[in-house]
Amino acid sequence: MTTVSSLRPTPSAPAVVGYVRTAAGQSPVPQINALMRVGVAEEYIYIERTNGHKTAWPERDLLLPQLRSGDTITVTRLDRLFYSVQNLIIVGTDLRDRGIRLHAVEQDIDSNTLEGRDFFGMMSVFAALHHEFVRAATNDGLAAARTRGKTGGRPPRLTPEQVEQAQQLYDSGIPVPKIARTFKSARATIYRYITPKCD
Repeated sequence: MTTVSSLRPTPSAPAVVGYVRTAAGQSPVPQINALMRVGVAEEYIYIERTNGHKTAWPERDLLLPQLRSGDTITVTRLDRLFYSVQNLIIVGTDLRDRGIRLHAVEQDIDSNTLEGRDFFGMMSVFAALHHEFVRAATNDGLAAARTRGKTGGRPPRLTPEQVEQAQQLYDSGIPVPKIARTFKSARATIYRYITPKCD
C-alpha cells in the first residue's frame, strides 16, 4: 500500500488521496474512475475491501492518522468513509479541526467551499450535542444506580473471603506470584489486599 509520506514531492507539499470502499465481490473501478475524473491520481487511491463487518476498515484507520493539515481526502460519497452518522460527526469534525479537506464527489460536499464549511460547522455543533447527551446519560445512569444502593467504579477483584484466604497463604510463607496464580489475579491486585509482615 502506498504511504502518504511518499505522496509529497517535498516535505511541505500537501497530499491528495482518494479512498474507495467496496464489499466483497464488488468492483472498485466505478469509484476509482469517479475519483480520477476530479483529479486524484490512480496510484494515490486507497482501496478498502470489506468482509461484511460494518466498522472494521483497517485501510481507512491507517490512512486518516497520516493525513496532515492541507491534505485532501476524496471519496465518491460520505458513506464510503464513515459507517454511521455518529462516526461522520466525530471523524469528520476531527478532519476539519486538523485542517484536512474532505471532498465527497457525488454529493458535492467540499470542506473548502462556504457550503462545505457550513456543513462541518453544523457537525461541530452535533458533536458537542452528542458529548452532552453521553455525559447526561452517564450521570443519569449513575444516579439511578445510587438509588438502588449501587456505586460506580470497578467491583473488587477479590471477595472478602478470598482476601482472607490470600492473607492466610501469605502469612504461611506462600510467595505472592503463586497466590496470584491461585486466584487468577495480577500480583499488583494481591499486594493491594494483603497486609505485609512486620519484622
